[in-house]
Order: sequence, then structure tokens, then C-alpha cells
Amino acid sequence: MEESAEQLGRKEWIAAAIEAAAEGGIDNVRVERLARRLRVTKGSFYWHFKDRNALLQALLEAWQAMQTTSVIDNVEAVGGQPQEILASVVARIGEMNVGLEVALRQWAATDDAVHKVIVRIDEIRIAHLQSIIARAGVPAERARERAMLLYYAFIGEVAFGRPIAPEDRATRMQGIREMIFSWP
Repeated sequence: MEESAEQLGRKEWIAAAIEAAAEGGIDNVRVERLARRLRVTKGSFYWHFKDRNALLQALLEAWQAMQTTSVIDNVEAVGGQPQEILASVVARIGEMNVGLEVALRQWAATDDAVHKVIVRIDEIRIAHLQSIIARAGVPAERARERAMLLYYAFIGEVAFGRPIAPEDRATRMQGIREMIFSWP
């Protein structure tokens, strides 16, 4: 049975857009396809969004909230020693939607406005990693270098589309901790 436009909210459209982007890139985020996926008419889309571009903007905002803001807020709320906070961040990275990261980075390669958003989010992520590392007593410049190295490893994981298996992440985290916090 089809839901009415009033019952289906913005949140559901955005979630469907995220799924579609993660599965097949931004070109896969099409109103007609999403309507079929959600089992509603295409017209119900316009209750919540002016057009596809408005949905894509909402998708970018949701990505930032899910995969950056909430990660930082959650690990900082839990707190702990820098090594524990970094372990929490790495664990949260393992839970990220890698397909969505890939889709947005591919989109950024062809859209300057999206590229600027990606660059801004990358900087927020790197600055957060740097702050964690610096809290362990690593000088700021070295903390930045190590944060960038760690972040580039994540981007490599995204680029290859092969996330580290959860059972391997804990072992790798030990090596990461030693490398990040023990280097001179």
C-alpha cells in the first residue's frame, strides 16, 4: 500500500537518497527511482523539496551530520584519554557508509560547490584528529602531520572501496596508536 505524501517525511526521502547514492553514485539519486523505492508517487516528492538539487543539498547536509558532526560530538561526549578517543573515532570510521563517501567524492570531482564542501569537511575531520593527537602531548605541527597521515589512510580505504573488517580493526588500532602516539 502506498503512503501518502503527508505520512512520508523529508527524512525518508533523504535516507532513500543516501542509499541510492551509496549504491550507484549521485546519478542514481533520481526522483522517479526514489519514489518507486519509497512506494509513493513522484508528486509527493514536491511536498518536501523544491527540486532534485534541494534534495542533493539535503543529502550533503545529512552526510556532514552523520559522518562528521555526530562522530566528533559523540566521541568527545564520551571523552577519555587521547588514545581512547582516537580508538573511538577509528571505530566510528568503521561504521561509516563508505559507499556514500565514494559517491560524494566522485560528485565533487565534477562539481566545484560540492568540492568545496568536501574540502571543508576534510579539514574539520583532520583538525579533530589533530586536536586528539595534540592532547597526548604531540607538538602541533607533528600532530597535524600524523592526523593527515591517519586521514589519508581512511581516504585510501574509501578509494579502494574495501573497508577494514571489524575483526581486523581492533588489531590495526593497536598499531595505529603505537605509530601515532609513540613516534618522536
